[in-house]
Amino acid sequence: MFIERLCDMIVAQPALSAKECAAAVNSFEDTVAVMYAGWHTPSAVAARGVFAGGSIALPDGSCVQSAEYAALVYGIAGHALDYDDVHLTSVTHPSVVLVAALMAVTEMRPHLAPRMINAYAVGLGANIAFGKVVGFAHYDCGWHATSTIGPLSGAAALAHLLGLEGQDVRSALALAAAQAGGFQRNFGTHGKHVQAGQAAAAAVRAALMAEAGITGCSDIFGTRGFFDLYSGVSLAADPATVKIAPDTLSVSRKLFPCCYLTHRMIGAALAIRPSLNAELSSEARIKLHVPYGGMRPLHVTDPQNGSEGKFCAAYCTAVALAQGSVGLQDFEESAVHRPAIRQLMAQIEVIEDPLTGAMPTGIDHGTVRLQVTEGGRMLAETKAVFYPGAPQAPASPEAFEAKIADCLSIWQRETGRPLTSAHFRRDLHKKICASAAQLT
Repeated sequence: MFIERLCDMIVAQPALSAKECAAAVNSFEDTVAVMYAGWHTPSAVAARGVFAGGSIALPDGSCVQSAEYAALVYGIAGHALDYDDVHLTSVTHPSVVLVAALMAVTEMRPHLAPRMINAYAVGLGANIAFGKVVGFAHYDCGWHATSTIGPLSGAAALAHLLGLEGQDVRSALALAAAQAGGFQRNFGTHGKHVQAGQAAAAAVRAALMAEAGITGCSDIFGTRGFFDLYSGVSLAADPATVKIAPDTLSVSRKLFPCCYLTHRMIGAALAIRPSLNAELSSEARIKLHVPYGGMRPLHVTDPQNGSEGKFCAAYCTAVALAQGSVGLQDFEESAVHRPAIRQLMAQIEVIEDPLTGAMPTGIDHGTVRLQVTEGGRMLAETKAVFYPGAPQAPASPEAFEAKIADCLSIWQRETGRPLTSAHFRRDLHKKICASAAQLT
């Protein structure tokens, strides 16, 4: 049974290779750096204010009332910039939930910190298995998979961290499933950030309640359980055949701070830009072909602020074509109203391919195709198969380092506290690394 194999993975000690440990450390570095960059965004500031007080210390010296609220504010800050990593099969942002939940509980119980790397691997393995079963149809219906799958994968990670066994593990999963929810309708608003934070907080609540002896269903994945209710018309895969194993190597690191469905569009725009040789005239026409499902979260066509710009295909593509880069400054409030960008957006036509054949498993399918014509003449065309930063097209060490430094520079600007990449990594590694092998 699926539940039995899942619980076996949660309880067992994963045998991670040095490469797998190092990948998990990179996920923590990436997620926490993005969290620091998002620490002073409006949603993160407001959430800290609501839950201020108590004894759980946060990175800026403030405190919140409990580990549950720490996970909430960590998750909100980590997702506020939409710069946190992605998993292509499950269509989730897994690390923001897992890292937020793990950090929150280990702030309360520091002696558990050496177990965080293994717990992260267990949580990600569970996240992938859940995503394979519910499939893309779950996301296609309008669910925010990070906040539906996230509470369960976070509970799996915390069950391992806390050393839960037997019915307590099953109860943690059931109690987490009872809190699963979140909608793509919230994309472009603070609600999306909050949904990620709520997923992390739900995982903490579920695991701590299970540890305290509060029970839940012994098989939340059985008939009329989580999979039946959340998968849509039918399951994408038979749970009995889905592999369940710890994983750290399959996440995609984001190189641009916007919805990941725009990243192949940006990649295509950056690739085609040198061949255009000059600034595009107002007569040029740009056709952007995207695979089925590629526009589901990109419902914004006329962004009025930076948050909405992150979910606008035409805006992200226009920025990449116009300036050859897409960065945090392009999602500040006034950036989306630049006349030159608006003119270029009006020249872009986005065409989503129809569904042919079976529903895709995740978002790693098809290609993005970009064509630029003028007066009926083809000026340039290109396609993007892989997502920038995905395992098939990994971020270079230089690009990853530049992202970390950029994120930390925002923390320094907002707090007035100098924080170099070296010091950031040193302090983080002290918290999460049980052995030198994890840093190899």
